[in-house]
Amino acid sequence: MVTTKRNKEFCQKVRLKSTQVFIVAGTCLITVLVTLLCIGFMTRYEVDNEVANVADVDYWKDKVASSQKIWYDKGIDELNEALRTPRGPIYPKNLRIFLIQGVDGRDLAAYRFSGKDLSNGNTNFVWDKFPHFARLKNTCSQQFPCPISSVAKSLWTGIPLDKIPEAQPDCGNLVNETETPFSVLRQAQLAGLLTGFVTTQRFTGSTGAALGNTNSNYECDERMPLGSLKSGCQDIARQLITGETGKSLNVIIGGGRQMLSSLVPKSISDPVDELLCESNDGRNLLKEWRNQKLKESKVKPIKFELVQRADELESLNASNFDFLFGVMANGDLSGNSNAPSLKLMVEKSLQVLKKKNQGYLLIVEQFIQSGMNKRKELQLLNETLTNLKREEDTLTLVLLTNAIYPKPILDMSEETETINQLSETFNEAEFQIQETLYQMPSESLLFAIGPKSSIFHGVQKETFIAHAVSHVLSKSSPKT
Repeated sequence: MVTTKRNKEFCQKVRLKSTQVFIVAGTCLITVLVTLLCIGFMTRYEVDNEVANVADVDYWKDKVASSQKIWYDKGIDELNEALRTPRGPIYPKNLRIFLIQGVDGRDLAAYRFSGKDLSNGNTNFVWDKFPHFARLKNTCSQQFPCPISSVAKSLWTGIPLDKIPEAQPDCGNLVNETETPFSVLRQAQLAGLLTGFVTTQRFTGSTGAALGNTNSNYECDERMPLGSLKSGCQDIARQLITGETGKSLNVIIGGGRQMLSSLVPKSISDPVDELLCESNDGRNLLKEWRNQKLKESKVKPIKFELVQRADELESLNASNFDFLFGVMANGDLSGNSNAPSLKLMVEKSLQVLKKKNQGYLLIVEQFIQSGMNKRKELQLLNETLTNLKREEDTLTLVLLTNAIYPKPILDMSEETETINQLSETFNEAEFQIQETLYQMPSESLLFAIGPKSSIFHGVQKETFIAHAVSHVLSKSSPKT
């Protein structure tokens, strides 16, 4: 009887352990099956969406000539790099936009290669390796007369060129300020981002005027009509210093002292540019800017600095300041032989803008005037970009435009007309062909890298950059 009871208990234990073993084995089997299914789905997803494993990118090594193989090996390495899935945030925290005026695709083709050895390919410029690229149309080539003063406003406000509001000669008739179009710079400020504008030109140039939401055609008081002055109109320089956009700029570095002050120091290295506007109303907007910041500091603790020489800028620990105003030349920086380099201005700007818990928008303009050494200027830009620290949360754009607006025609762009007449064009002498091609209004080139850089693609209107940047800003604003 006792033996029977023990046998029964033994059988129950064995049965229980068998059940446990079965459960464990079943669980393992299900796990394996689920894993295999996931692998299958991921493989199918990669095939359908062209997401390649870089280890699989190859070519038929045994079917190309030995003279080709070395270049195919190099090309496959580049392809592997292009196919790597980017990691990091979906939307950027920061935006850096470099606007290069005076350079187009022809110049890049001419200056990209150094020396006679072309075998290394497009290795000179860092933006050649940016993963995304777009072209912006030159609408100005289809209008007559070309409203050159409105081109920058179209670019930075997203309003078509022919819809840009004209400046009013009588400021008493100006529309309500709330109806004034906001540039991407002002939108960034309203979204809570820190902002900066750096230019090798003067602040009051077309880019500065557009970004600062100014509504004047006059850079300073000297050339403004008396009637406009009496009606209360303000020139671009004063609006940049006293307007909400200008006052909110954390960084502004460039030239234009002679527009900001009626009494400026003159030297052989930094003369007054007689071709540009010279203020003569006794103003000192540099002092006004400092006084503004002193008043602000009594309400909210802020640190600010005004510098006017390259050595002052270089020795400044800019990360300690909330606002930096750098006035580096009486006119454009090209007129001052002691002006700071683009690299230095960008480095100091980023020291101010890089705060731990806040994003930023920095717009940098490099103006390459006719007669400048374009190869040297592009090398300076390349050096500046190369030395920037790569940041996963930062979207970087490089926009190159020729800044030339030749006489347009009404029914078609000159580019279209030239293409339609290629057979006749290439029967001309070589120098005439070169002149015709050079005078064609080229489209702007836009290179992009970083989170959401993929939205910059194809051939777009000039207004596209403002719309795209505005979208990114709306997703990049600090979370409250």
